[in-house]
Amino acid sequence: MTSYGYKFYTFSVHHRRDTATRLKLGTLRGESGGADGIPASRCDALITLYGLLNGIRGRRLDEKTKHLTVQSVSPAGRSIRFTADLGTSGQSSTFIDPATGTDAQVFKRVERHIESNQRRGLVVAPTQSSVGMVALESHSGSTGSSQIIPMLKRGFTAHTGLVVDFDAVVHEDALNAFLEEAHIGAITVRRQGLPNDLADLLEVRDKEAPLGRLEMKISKGRIPAFTRGLTDKLRRNAQAREQLLSVGGLAFDEVNVKMEVGDRATTLSISAERMPSFVYRIRTNALPTDARFYEEVTQMVPEVARAFGAIVGAAWQTGAWTDASRATVVELPQQEVSREEGLASSAG
Repeated sequence: MTSYGYKFYTFSVHHRRDTATRLKLGTLRGESGGADGIPASRCDALITLYGLLNGIRGRRLDEKTKHLTVQSVSPAGRSIRFTADLGTSGQSSTFIDPATGTDAQVFKRVERHIESNQRRGLVVAPTQSSVGMVALESHSGSTGSSQIIPMLKRGFTAHTGLVVDFDAVVHEDALNAFLEEAHIGAITVRRQGLPNDLADLLEVRDKEAPLGRLEMKISKGRIPAFTRGLTDKLRRNAQAREQLLSVGGLAFDEVNVKMEVGDRATTLSISAERMPSFVYRIRTNALPTDARFYEEVTQMVPEVARAFGAIVGAAWQTGAWTDASRATVVELPQQEVSREEGLASSAG
C-alpha cells in the first residue's frame, strides 16, 4: 500500500567562486539590481525558479529514460505551488489482472512506453532570506527529486550565472530530540539491485539483476537493540552509517525508520553517503487532495524555517504577482552529454 507524505529541501544561492557567501534570494544582484535594467528573473531567485517551471509547463522534457512535464504552476506572494508528471521508460514487461482468474495478458509494456506519476511541490523563497525551501510530495518515500532538482540547478546557473544548492532537511538538534521522544514502529532496510550470488541463486539474468529490489524488515523484538545509541551512529559519521546499512553480510542502500512523536508521523531515511533526512507522513490511505496536501505542508514551513534561519513573514503565501512576472519563461538548456555518449549517438 502506498504511503503519502512530503520531504523538505533547503536551497541557497552563491557565486561560483564564493561558496561561503549566500545571497539574499529576493535581491541576488543587490538592492539596485532591478533599477540597473537587469531582468527580474536574474535578480530574484523565486522568479527564476518560477520561470524554469513555467518554461516546461505543458511540454515533456525527455532525457534518456527520464521524462518530466510540469502540469501547473501557481505563484502567490513568496511561494509557488506546482504539479509535475514524472515519467520513466526503458523497460519491457507484461501486465496481468488477477481479478480475471487467469494469467492472460492485459497489457504489454515496451521500452518506449512511459510510466508516469504525479507529484506536487511548494517553493518558498523569502525576499530577505538567504535560505529558501522546497517541499516535494512523497509516495512511499519517492519524491522525484532526482528529476526535478537537477533540472532546476542546471537552468538556474545557465540563466543567472549563479549556483543554487539544494539539501535535504535534517536539523541535528531536532533529530536528537526527535529520536529521544519517538516511538519506533517499524524498521525496513532496502537495496536496489540484487548481489551476484543471490541473483545466481534465484536464476535472475545478468541484465535484470540491477532491476531487482531487496527488502528486509526488522522485527519489534530487535528494535530496542537497533535504536540503542542510534543518534551517535547517525551524527556526521559516514563509517557508522555504512555499518548500520550492512546486515547479514549484505550492503543495503537505505534504512527507513517509521516513528511517531505526538500526533505527527515521520519516516527517518538514512543512507551511507549523506546525513539522515525526514519524510513527513500524511495520515491517509488514499491520495491526499490538494487542500489536504498543502494544508499539511504549509503548517510545517514556519517550523522548518526556524530550524534553518530562514526569514519567513506572516504573509509569505499571499500577494498577487504582476502579469509580467507571471509571463516569465526561463529556457532550460539541454543536458550535457559525455563525449562517449555523443560518439555512440552519432554512430547510431
